[in-house]
Amino acid sequence: MELTLNDTLRKGVEAYQVGQIHKADQCFTAILKAHPEHPDTNHNMGVLAVGIGKIREALPYFETALMGNSSIGQFWLSYIDALIKLNRIANARAVFDQAKDQGVNGVKFDLLGTRLGLGLEDRGVVFAVEEFYKKSKASNLSDAALGWFFTASFDSSFMEKQASNLEINKKDALFKDYISRELIEDYSSALNPRQTIDSLTNEVDIAKKFNKLKQLITSNDINLISDSFTGVLGCDFLYAQEQTFNTPGLNIVIIGAGVCGLFLASSIKFALGFRVNVLLLDNRSKQKNTREPFIREWLTHLPIDLFKKSSPPYVQTLLEYFGTNSLVGIPINLLEALLMLSCKDQGVQFYFSPTIDYSILNDEFVDLIFDATGGRLIECEYPATNSKELQVKIPKEVLDLKYAGVNQIYNIPKIEPDHLEVKLKPHGSYYYPYIGGSQIYTHMVKLVGIPQKLMQPTLDFIKPLNYLNLFYIWNGNLKKEVNEGLVLINLTNKEYDLLNSCIHSSIKLELCLDAHSNILKYLNKSIVSLFEMLVALDNSKKIKIENAFSYEPYININAGLGNLYGNRIFPVGDSLFSGNPKVGNGLGVHLNFINHLVEQIIKK
Repeated sequence: MELTLNDTLRKGVEAYQVGQIHKADQCFTAILKAHPEHPDTNHNMGVLAVGIGKIREALPYFETALMGNSSIGQFWLSYIDALIKLNRIANARAVFDQAKDQGVNGVKFDLLGTRLGLGLEDRGVVFAVEEFYKKSKASNLSDAALGWFFTASFDSSFMEKQASNLEINKKDALFKDYISRELIEDYSSALNPRQTIDSLTNEVDIAKKFNKLKQLITSNDINLISDSFTGVLGCDFLYAQEQTFNTPGLNIVIIGAGVCGLFLASSIKFALGFRVNVLLLDNRSKQKNTREPFIREWLTHLPIDLFKKSSPPYVQTLLEYFGTNSLVGIPINLLEALLMLSCKDQGVQFYFSPTIDYSILNDEFVDLIFDATGGRLIECEYPATNSKELQVKIPKEVLDLKYAGVNQIYNIPKIEPDHLEVKLKPHGSYYYPYIGGSQIYTHMVKLVGIPQKLMQPTLDFIKPLNYLNLFYIWNGNLKKEVNEGLVLINLTNKEYDLLNSCIHSSIKLELCLDAHSNILKYLNKSIVSLFEMLVALDNSKKIKIENAFSYEPYININAGLGNLYGNRIFPVGDSLFSGNPKVGNGLGVHLNFINHLVEQIIKK
């Protein structure tokens, strides 16, 4: 009988972990009918209830679990977390004290205490962040250098051969890189952020769940495009600050509502709860209070553990549902959508406007400011270190990326010298890497939405053509029902200029070739052959070509010394350094950095 109970419990837990809510409920209910006081089952039923938004109904299950076995720390953690979500702070603090008396401890327990306002001291937070940035300087340089080494080892045939005058300055362009979608429907959601999340969670079919998430973006869902002050007459940036920071707590402004800004906002709000007030700003907007849709359909390759440290359970559940091999594989725009829903559900405030006057940031309100704009915040300054060039030596290593169809051509160990010398040249607030007098600078274009069944034929097709690593194959990490792939293609200067002149947003590859057939004679024959092969095989007509882009790496050496109209500002994401899309030293590294940053903040 006991074996049957344990097997049923295990099946229920496994079902819940893959999003099969109804099956998990059936397993737990079956056990509780025969053993109504079974501690583990009551706890798991409570977790399930919280996961689908029925938090109040979860409390009796957690209480029964604790009565059956009060020595399990996770039972206390789940119960306290549920009380916090219901805003029953006094009860949560009382239960917290009981758990402490029972000997419960650890990082997660301390984090709950911080969310309850137990031990959080606002004084010294800025100093702690400054110290964190100082200590992270060397690791940031090492992380950024991986992308430089990759380019020098694999893509140097497509790198600029003469030293550049650095005509492109990260501060020369406003943060307005929005692109129009092919089709945007007028749609106003009747669901609030949590209901929208629950709707996604409750969908069992993975393909329907995936398409439902995509449709949120293409349907102008108000949860994703409207800020927190839509419909408020006379609302401006000052008003947004006053309304956000009208309660006691640590006050944080994050500029840039891309994936890193959203992840930081969601993580810090989840970690500190009502003890922190967060205002997230973005000017990718054509009119006040509304921002442009998320557009980057680029696959990700992120360990799910990045989201387990300080993300709400419902975010973790959705991300785990789509990915494989303990990875999150959904495109960036879908990840951004989930993070925005998480932010709004937790009470993060948003303000969108084409123009935002950062000079009126109220330092009487604001304790911390973060730059998550990818280096596009033109008003922000980071001092260069005496404007001197810096020398960096990168140890040579073997990088085996045959799965992507590329081979290491240069900088292989045991071939003298044993390191790659890189010179960092300052320009504005950033340093740019040079190798042998040439700036690291390459052009690329992406083909996205490639059906999984075409990935192996694509890899086989490019192998005999890829002696210079013209193509880079990226197979997705989604479950087979929704998995897809992409191809990164290196471009010459002329090819880059040509594609940029006619492709301004993501467009179906077949439509692009029909509309711009005249450009094919100017492209590398191998590129044209790949295009034609994919169009011929793509019965679903889902493959798209993105607008061409450049990898011009830079690094913010003095990240802890940022200044925005006299206010200290700290960079995250690409405002810290730009990663190489082929080597994974960008988004994953940035999210890990943010996790450590949040840990430092909550310690204070």
